[in-house]
Amino acid sequence: MIRVVVVDDDFRIAGIHAAFVDKVDGFQAIGQVHTAAEAVTAVDRLRPDLLLLDLYLPDEHGLDLVARLRREGHPQVDVIVITAAKDADSVRAAMQGGALRDKLLSYAQMRSRLDALHEADQRNVDRVFGALRAPDQLAGAKGRSPHTLEAVERLLVSGEQELSATEVAEMTGMSRATAQRYLSHLHEIGRVEIRLRYGSGGRPEHRYRWCRTGRR
Repeated sequence: MIRVVVVDDDFRIAGIHAAFVDKVDGFQAIGQVHTAAEAVTAVDRLRPDLLLLDLYLPDEHGLDLVARLRREGHPQVDVIVITAAKDADSVRAAMQGGALRDKLLSYAQMRSRLDALHEADQRNVDRVFGALRAPDQLAGAKGRSPHTLEAVERLLVSGEQELSATEVAEMTGMSRATAQRYLSHLHEIGRVEIRLRYGSGGRPEHRYRWCRTGRR
């Protein structure tokens, strides 16, 4: 049984999602919380397998919450971002259309595939779960190419050193501005870490490193 905590600031919407989760075979909603702080407590106390996460929480953006959970060493949990719709009728319509059911079943299938991997390195894990990103976080969002994003990810995953946007641009053949855009996107979704390094001129340079926190 896949144990799920629903994170949504709207009590009604959270209830709709939780009730639907319980109707999908193999899933159980074990909690509903409405702030990022409550989500952290639920992860620590309930140790769920999956968070259904609304990005727009009152105390912290959902992506920042995910990054913090990984950074601070809380129990590992997978995440699916749920609809940003904020009226009950729209959410029910989405449920009836099978949007969440498809996501949950895809997640269950991908989880089974991960269990079958004898050596699931981080890149394998990221590839398996890539399809579960929120629509507005997908590599194919306007202005971003999935192939370019994969090239940047591959470069960061394969190396141990921190890289600047200029170095990424030189190694991939793209412009520095393009490299910067993709690196910023990866940082926003919690996939890379940023460190400031000060050169001899005193001007700080952003250095990027792939987050090495893995899933179970």
